[in-house]
Amino acid sequence: MRIEPKRFYEEFFLYSSQFVVFFIVALFLSPFIDALRPVSLVIVCAFLVAQILLLVIQGHKPLLRFLFSFITPAGYVLVRALSGTFLPFDMANVFIWGAAFYVGILQAIALSSWGKWIKNAAETLLALGVVLVFVFFFFYLDLRLAVAQGDGAGALSPADYEAALGLKGFLPAFIAFMKTPKNGFLVFGAFTFGVMLLANKVKVQNLRSRISALFGAARIDERAASPEKAAGQQAIVTVLSADIRDFTGLSDRVTAEKAVGILNRYYSLWAIAADRHGGRIAGLAGDSVLVVFGLLGEKDAAERALACAHDFIKELPGMRDDLLSAALPALEGVSIGIHSGSIVAGELGIVGSRRLGVFGDAVSVAARLDSLCREFKQDLILSQSVFRQLELESQARLVRIGEVLLRNSTQPMPVYGNK
Repeated sequence: MRIEPKRFYEEFFLYSSQFVVFFIVALFLSPFIDALRPVSLVIVCAFLVAQILLLVIQGHKPLLRFLFSFITPAGYVLVRALSGTFLPFDMANVFIWGAAFYVGILQAIALSSWGKWIKNAAETLLALGVVLVFVFFFFYLDLRLAVAQGDGAGALSPADYEAALGLKGFLPAFIAFMKTPKNGFLVFGAFTFGVMLLANKVKVQNLRSRISALFGAARIDERAASPEKAAGQQAIVTVLSADIRDFTGLSDRVTAEKAVGILNRYYSLWAIAADRHGGRIAGLAGDSVLVVFGLLGEKDAAERALACAHDFIKELPGMRDDLLSAALPALEGVSIGIHSGSIVAGELGIVGSRRLGVFGDAVSVAARLDSLCREFKQDLILSQSVFRQLELESQARLVRIGEVLLRNSTQPMPVYGNK
């Protein structure tokens, strides 16, 4: 199975392993009578890498994420036991198991199918846990260095060492640690970092919640456009056509169930972007999506369509992460074409299952521009008719990338893409 480097990086630094990293650094920076030898540290790191790989592959399953969180603590205990330096009530040993349980159970809850508020509470407690873990291991490093100085002066017996780093000595040592101004400032900085991390996680969680709310019902607008247009009328609108790049190749590499899962998430993200900017999804066919702006005569239809496209492209990395966390392959990218022109709109379909449908020149041109994205190495291509309707600020973010000759046309048409 292919391991995405980004998923490995995120798992290592952001999701489950930061407390183990802190702990290994503390052991490395504090040479002492019970310090792990380099070989032992390499073994602990190997357990950590194995844990991360398993979490990247199967960490989307709540129970497995909880169980895999204990791999590195178990490896640490094994190394300590083999070296004859294992102390069950050493504060670091107790805390590394406690942190693994805390992080594992909260991440399992966040991945579960429980309610939104429970998931948000779990994410909040996880961000708080990151702060507490960092503060504790900094405190533990500071304590080990102080104890090492005492041992170097010959002032500590083995019993004194065990008492200094044992669980019973935690509270008085931590109170003394917090009385130092520099340590108080560090705790404040760690808390600020935790708030920033929480804000980012809440943003991601809200996006996933919106996708989950729409999952399984791609929310194409099944209402009639309006009574007078139900029979079919012409309208001047802006049409957005989008496809997934190389979706055929991607679907050949996965099961039918996974291909459907990818498409439903893709449709749902387009539904969110379209709703946000007043567009109406008028067609879904395979990986192709058709969104129409200006059906009600809005004058800023071109601006809305461009904003919708940019919004979708901006949210695409989050969708990739969502797919990877569900053990689905990430999308290579999307192609988007936008054109303003004439269409025929109306309720299409057999009686009892009619829905809004559109067809006409604007639809054909938007689809053609969509298909040209790979040739021009662009995610987004706009026609000149769209470009002319944009405000100067929006035009300034675009650049003319060439000309295309459309079917039934004798003059090439300028097209534009992002700078």
